[in-house]
Amino acid sequence: MVKKKNWLSTKPCLLLICIGLNHVTTSMAATAALPSEDMYLADVPIVLTASRLSQPITEAPVAMTIIDREMIKQSGVWDLSELFRLVPGMFVSYHSTRAYATDSTVAYHGLLVETMSNRMQILVDGRTVYSPLFGGVIWSDLPLVLDDIERVEITRGANSVTHGANSFLGVINIITRHSSETKGKFLSLTTGRSRDEMVARYGGSDGDLSYRLTASLRNDSGEDENLVRPTTTEYIWTKNKFDDKKIKTLSFRADYRASPIDEVEFQLGYNGGYREQGEVHDVMSLDKRADNHFEQLHWRRAMEDGGELSVQLYHLVESSYAKLVDTNPDNSPAPKNGDVVAQRYDLEVQHTLIPSKTTRIVWGGSVRRDTTYAPYELGEANNLDTTRTWLYQLSRLFGNVEWRARPDLLFNVGAMLENNNFTGTDITPRYTVNWHFYPNHTLRLSKSRATRTPTVSDKAYMEGQRLTKNPLLADVTQEHVSSLDIGYLGKFSSLDVDFRLFRDDYSDLIVQEKQPVASGNLNSGKALVRGFETQLKWNVTDHTRLIYNWSHAIVKSADTDKVPYTNSIPTNTQSMMLTHQFSAHWSASLMGYQVGEVHFRKTGGGPQGSDLYFIPTHRRWDGRVGYQFRVGQTKGELALVVQNLSDANYFEFRFDNEPPGRSAWLNLKLEM
Repeated sequence: MVKKKNWLSTKPCLLLICIGLNHVTTSMAATAALPSEDMYLADVPIVLTASRLSQPITEAPVAMTIIDREMIKQSGVWDLSELFRLVPGMFVSYHSTRAYATDSTVAYHGLLVETMSNRMQILVDGRTVYSPLFGGVIWSDLPLVLDDIERVEITRGANSVTHGANSFLGVINIITRHSSETKGKFLSLTTGRSRDEMVARYGGSDGDLSYRLTASLRNDSGEDENLVRPTTTEYIWTKNKFDDKKIKTLSFRADYRASPIDEVEFQLGYNGGYREQGEVHDVMSLDKRADNHFEQLHWRRAMEDGGELSVQLYHLVESSYAKLVDTNPDNSPAPKNGDVVAQRYDLEVQHTLIPSKTTRIVWGGSVRRDTTYAPYELGEANNLDTTRTWLYQLSRLFGNVEWRARPDLLFNVGAMLENNNFTGTDITPRYTVNWHFYPNHTLRLSKSRATRTPTVSDKAYMEGQRLTKNPLLADVTQEHVSSLDIGYLGKFSSLDVDFRLFRDDYSDLIVQEKQPVASGNLNSGKALVRGFETQLKWNVTDHTRLIYNWSHAIVKSADTDKVPYTNSIPTNTQSMMLTHQFSAHWSASLMGYQVGEVHFRKTGGGPQGSDLYFIPTHRRWDGRVGYQFRVGQTKGELALVVQNLSDANYFEFRFDNEPPGRSAWLNLKLEM
């Protein structure tokens, strides 16, 4: 294929790194200008997701990225999933899913051969929203608004030891704001090309009780109906997907200080409304309605030794109701039952203790029960009983020991023991050492193992194959990865550096497209992924900040059963965010994203007469300008956001997945 010159090509990247290294050496020469260790640690972010212990990011046993409230605001994103373009190594594709849920794909080093990215764990306030049916997460179905998020913690790498089997490639933990921080009235109004939204929130308190109620209405028309730059004149490849959405959300959170040492948190939420799915000449839905809700209770007690005991219980329902029809007028079967009802109950107990000045321990366990009913997806599509409700049960024990052998040397050792009724019992360990070899500079070495449990869809497909074709076929089992991670975190005056080398050896990968495989075994995939990634955060001035991310990954695989793992990760992905505060009123930000050429598998016939194709390198610029003001006791901000400033036409994931061109919208926020 013809290579095009990229705005974030290798030479500019190397130039930027050289400038950074020059800045580094100059700063190291001026040792007296370095902040003290105490000053540095006071400014180091504290993370919770890496090991279940509250620890500085420099002492976390896995690479971490934090997206805080200011980054969320300045990014100007419309969809929550768009945020993760600012994470090194993350692949994000706009509205790429074509069936069940027309939604975005978010994957970290995802070996992407399908759109439901199911090799990464997604948590919201410690509650997993990993979908039982296909895995992954349906981002539009989360009862969550951006303005209620405090921060997002992302672990870049396998983390089954901390959050279980499906934390195969990483974990995204979305942490919402404490209700005591959202008192008063809040209103947000957004309007622009193909999208409108209203968010209203009220927060209050009564003694030791604080609470908030948030409601939103969103109308999202998604992609344009016709492709602007189709790759062929064949009708199917000139049309985008059906992806209109009308989203209604309602969420409530209450925090109660029951005693000086006890705190109770209660949450509930609802997300529902009209959804489109499918594409021309394919199975689509008629009048699909989403109907999702959850309830969560979390109790915490502070212990005398500085530790904590907590109990969390939650229940969630992921459901949608639809009739499925084939849009091909020459082949229109009777409507099928496209309903999906998935229900989860989860109970977790966790205990943190501090047995000595140099040791901290966190341990606990949980039980989970999932039921999934999907007459077409699990029954008819696999020639199985359409009335069956599928059961998944999970129990697990986990623990992590943090030991400070010396002031500059920290060890983390942990493991997760899990048992489920799909694949039995497995254990996933991790061993990590963090060495603060110089003030404000840390090296990390980590070795870990992780697994991914087959989804209900995987299990049903294999059961159908064994029932109708060959009873001797091996049952589907867990995927495995063995990971080696070498990291460096450093601070040079106004520049923060996060650099990571990784080697991930994958085995027993499940063939996602579920077509007959030559080996007769769904777990036929193997791949070796090696590379590096870096994140630079530079406070250029007191009012200007630059964040730059670069990930480089190479995949080696035999591509068993014609699944193209070899090129299923972009060799290079880059992103940047430049923000500037002009005055007390005016601010602006500029975001740039580039994703290198990537090779995915096509389900069916396709452009250029091949079922294998490359999506070429694509890039995008976004911008935001905000004006903050105050009228009496009301604080406000009016912001103009422009996505795809250059009006570029490009494809993400597939050649019929063309994001909208230049899109602009206005957002008004008022806090009273």
